[in-house]
Amino acid sequence: MDKLNTSVALNFCYLSLVILNVLNYAFPIPISVQLFVSSMACIYIGSRRGIILKEKLSVEERRRSAENMTVRDAYLFPIYGSVVLVGLYVIYVFIGRNLLNVVLSFHFTVFGFLSLIQVICYHLEKLFPEWEKVHIFKNSYDLDLGFYTRTFNISINKCELFAGILVIPPTIGYFLTKNWLLNNIFGISFSICGIESLVLSTFQTGFILLFGLLIYDVFWVFETEIMVTVAKSVDAPIKLLFPLDLYEPEPEFSMLGLGDIVIPGIFIALCLKYDVDKALVEFMKQGIKEFEYEMISTPYFYWCLVGYAIGILLTFKALLFFDRAQPALLFLVPCCCLSVILCALKHGELKKIFEYSEEQVRQYMGYATVDHGRDRDRL
Repeated sequence: MDKLNTSVALNFCYLSLVILNVLNYAFPIPISVQLFVSSMACIYIGSRRGIILKEKLSVEERRRSAENMTVRDAYLFPIYGSVVLVGLYVIYVFIGRNLLNVVLSFHFTVFGFLSLIQVICYHLEKLFPEWEKVHIFKNSYDLDLGFYTRTFNISINKCELFAGILVIPPTIGYFLTKNWLLNNIFGISFSICGIESLVLSTFQTGFILLFGLLIYDVFWVFETEIMVTVAKSVDAPIKLLFPLDLYEPEPEFSMLGLGDIVIPGIFIALCLKYDVDKALVEFMKQGIKEFEYEMISTPYFYWCLVGYAIGILLTFKALLFFDRAQPALLFLVPCCCLSVILCALKHGELKKIFEYSEEQVRQYMGYATVDHGRDRDRL
């Protein structure tokens, strides 16, 4: 996809998120439209930004920032999630909803503040590239607790300072009012940053993670009321809220957990990385030193994106048919995974996708074998 089309697609996704939420104040928008557009736009933006931001890192920065999820992490992730979920439910039952909301609201408001800064900085750096190099504050701090030592490098550049000033009013507004629109602003930021930051390096890890969380989702939604109770009780930006009709005396909201966007989203982002890495290796083998990203096709990315779209529509249909909360991953995971397998069969690459490792590709390429900085945004 060339620079113009990618840029247009990204801007369209941002614009659709803004318009979709604001138009609810003018007239009711079907829940299916809100759910579909919001999730698809977040995944597209997060996947593309993840690739673009990764290409900005130097060789050493890539190595330092690499926190890829391992197979062991994928197996343990549903267990960790279950422990946290049960812990929240215990607090809700025995201590009370108010304390739970205060703690989680503060916690997620802080992280929402940082996520929104990260989203805004991306655009400020494109408008004012020199701001990224102007540091307002930069220092290192050593933490030594005897059993735990670590050095924290803290720096604030001009982009981050300006973005932080912009984000303060909505952050305070959300913490005080829990307004649904502000909730969605932070929830969207969480989703985008989560997709671009959480890294799957192999399809094996991705399949294990997705099916593990599918079992987790189905169990906690169908076998108990714990997940639904916690989700409805917590006033924190851990879900997107879709109003049925804001002009009702007491408006009702449908919701979509951020996990149903981020978890399939990082798998879709892996598909995009595979498409790009496969093309880069091929260019290297052919001795192509300079190229434009419009030369790269991304079939796995779009096949998986279509799979997610089908899954989210099936989720909504099941919600209407059964008239109760549905574990979205029950539909999203099979659709995403099956779409990738079908694409691999179509291209005769089923073995290749299971052998793919981002780390091996980067080592093979030497992290810096082609000069494509000027075409970075073409991703």
